[in-house]
Amino acid sequence: MTTPDSVGASLTFLFGKLGVIATAGFAAELAAVGIKPRHCAVLELARGQALSQLDIAHRVGVTPSVVVDMLDELEDLGAVRRVADPGDRRRRVVELTTKGRSLHRHAVRAAAKADRGLLSGLDDRAQAAVRASMARLGAAHGLDFS
Repeated sequence: MTTPDSVGASLTFLFGKLGVIATAGFAAELAAVGIKPRHCAVLELARGQALSQLDIAHRVGVTPSVVVDMLDELEDLGAVRRVADPGDRRRRVVELTTKGRSLHRHAVRAAAKADRGLLSGLDDRAQAAVRASMARLGAAHGLDFS
């Protein structure tokens, strides 16, 4: 691996700048339905399983207080509800509502549109290579939103 001779050539710098571009496009698509990119991890996680606020905080990599804020915002939109865990009535879990499932579907479409814009300068083969490399990098750093 070669070392870049400038900050602008470093992957860290490029990932940061591309992240800003990707997030701006994604946020613009999500704004139409009143959600933000930060809400998408919760919608993604809550669609498949009942998780507590603490579980979500650990999976997303944020503090529990940030998750509380996100859940409050999503509850205000009618997208999630906090209910007693059937296996442990002392514990509360997050579940998606019908509106939450609809918002999740919108977020999936918005992410796909943002991806197309971000990757538009690459052919199909290069796009597949970027996706595969990013998936491996994410896994190597413990990212898992499934």
